[in-house]
Amino acid sequence: MTRVSATEFKNNIGAFSDAAMNEPVIITSHQRDRLVLLSAEEYRRLTKALEGITADDKARITKGLERHRKTIIELANR
Repeated sequence: MTRVSATEFKNNIGAFSDAAMNEPVIITSHQRDRLVLLSAEEYRRLTKALEGITADDKARITKGLERHRKTIIELANR
């Protein structure tokens, strides 16, 4: 996965937009992950996968996220 500063992204938006067609591009600000650029096709695939989720699925996912909350926050702050 490509990781790039917001300034570098701004200065080379075309190249990173092209790169996002193949893999997500993480855009950082002050050395923290802030945004993820991905292709429209990948976005549709991910959001479509969420359409069939039931309330029980959401509760299970939420419980799992809470269990791993500390790790997720630590990773997001890198």
